Amino acid sequence: MASNNNNDYITEDVIIEILLRLPGKSLMRLKCVSKYWSTLIRSSSFISWHVHHHSNIGQLFVQHYDHSTEKYAFALFPDKTLAKSWVEYYNLGDLQMPTDPGFLGILHGIIGLCVWNHIVLWNPAIREFRFVPIPEPDIPIFTSVQRNFAGFGLDPITNNYKVVRIWEHGDHNDERQLNWLVGVYNLYADSWRAFAVDFPITSEESYLSNTYMNGFYYWMTYYGNDITIFTFDMHKEIFGDIPGPPVPVYYCGDIFLYNNSITLIHWDYGDERFFDIWVMKEEGFWTKQLTIGPLLDVDRPLGFWKNGEIFLGTKTSDLVLYNCNTQEIKVFKFVDTTTVVL
Repeated sequence: MASNNNNDYITEDVIIEILLRLPGKSLMRLKCVSKYWSTLIRSSSFISWHVHHHSNIGQLFVQHYDHSTEKYAFALFPDKTLAKSWVEYYNLGDLQMPTDPGFLGILHGIIGLCVWNHIVLWNPAIREFRFVPIPEPDIPIFTSVQRNFAGFGLDPITNNYKVVRIWEHGDHNDERQLNWLVGVYNLYADSWRAFAVDFPITSEESYLSNTYMNGFYYWMTYYGNDITIFTFDMHKEIFGDIPGPPVPVYYCGDIFLYNNSITLIHWDYGDERFFDIWVMKEEGFWTKQLTIGPLLDVDRPLGFWKNGEIFLGTKTSDLVLYNCNTQEIKVFKFVDTTTVVL
């Protein structure tokens, strides 16, 4: 297949194969060669191929508060063995924000963040950011937004990235008047589509955590006395819900992705904390995989690593890697860690 850059001697397939072998810094320079190359390098399909072809995307992504700048900052740790010095890779992302951003997910090397009234799509491989303004919700007069949350995923049919934003609006004093409005941003079309949706949850119940897997985005929330997982189909753009595991709702919980399964880690508020790990092998069917603990000075789980290892945040905001098999602990002195993504 001939390329669109007026080169009669090199086919498009050969150009792509050459570009896939280059590191991110080289791709940044090559975007200036032509409009065709720039469009190709920025495309979601090329990004996906490049991520799978290369190991240049950081394996560990950390969000933390930088006291020296009084801003939230980010760091990538590209060493898969975690053997090298943390400081050596500190702040490679070079992205700082004055407020705590909401993490939406990481797909094919693209990191999704929500900051104030913008969605930020960050490609660390080529050091580029895309700021997507969030439209003001079209809600009735004399009502207000009670809460909102978002998600970032990939439509596996069209290979198109999408962002979903959800607003709860109405009269805070009258739960019967609370309504939901949804906006879906299509990266290819660079446009938003808005529609109303009926959720069986109220402002009294808390949205807890989120993750993405295989074309679906997942949010965890309390609903009555049960934990419910709400889903969004990135292709059909419809919502669903899945019952959570049979655990007490007055404890804490977060959902993660581990071994291509939705996994929920559940714990209590005690000084010595136990963490129950539940895995959903089939939709709505949960199995308690194991319990770890008791662990002192640990605040909450942050994400899975590999070979039975879990990243945990301590009460002093250090980063801890805990091996579930050997019970060994490795501490990274990285102050005020809030998010770990693998």
